[in-house]
Amino acid sequence: MGAFSFYGMQGLVLYYMYYAAVDGGLGIPENVAVGIVGAYGGSVYLSSILGAWIADRLLGSERTMFYSALLIMAGHISLALLPSVAGLAIGLICIAIGSGGLKTTCVDMVGHLYEREDPRRDAGFSLYYMGVNIGGLAGPLLTGAAWEAWASTSASVWQPSHGHRPDPLHPRSP
Repeated sequence: MGAFSFYGMQGLVLYYMYYAAVDGGLGIPENVAVGIVGAYGGSVYLSSILGAWIADRLLGSERTMFYSALLIMAGHISLALLPSVAGLAIGLICIAIGSGGLKTTCVDMVGHLYEREDPRRDAGFSLYYMGVNIGGLAGPLLTGAAWEAWASTSASVWQPSHGHRPDPLHPRSP
């Protein structure tokens, strides 16, 4: 879920930011939009420290993973339902913090599935990281394909490919 979400929407949110408002975007200058995406990417990795601390000191891995997933979901809902700079900020912050918590707790939980000397432990981590890599590969491919399929439809169609509702006053022309 995390890699699919992160890599799948990273490029599309960039387009959403710098497309002109008449095309359904926010009209942010391209260099600023690229900087925001870069800061977002870095904050996902930095928030892993916060997620690990919360899991170790406050909630435990299972609860931290659950609440992190809810935070990621809330971020995507914000991006989908609040087509504005405020929706973008709320969405990216929620997704970044949630992804940091999810990254650290998933690895910890896989590690606790097996005893240290259990030969299946390495296989468990291999399967976990294979899932992460498949999500990282499939995310951009599937969201890009969905973008191509739905980006030129009328404003009444929600664009789930990148989690943003088109601006009904300024639909993208076919």
